[in-house]
Amino acid sequence: MATCCPPGHGCNAPNGGEPCALALCRAAAQEEEDAAVAVARWGALEAASEQNCGEGERRFRRRAFERARDRALIALAMSRGARRTRGARGRRPLAA
Repeated sequence: MATCCPPGHGCNAPNGGEPCALALCRAAAQEEEDAAVAVARWGALEAASEQNCGEGERRFRRRAFERARDRALIALAMSRGARRTRGARGRRPLAA
């Protein structure tokens, strides 16, 4: 399973029809702080892997990246959703 994407999504999607989460974060890193943090944490994970750090260090870096990636994906979804709904004034909100 690819580390860059959540299970079942992005590179790990069963049909392969979803974009890579890391690619989305890289594209949004200039405008979205959470995405920039995720990209930086990915770099730290790659560096730890290249430097042959211990398994504990790699696990720590991987989990830090996963948390940052998930926050970034949520922020991206929320900001895109907000942009879509700005033009939808007068529509009733969806029931919860």
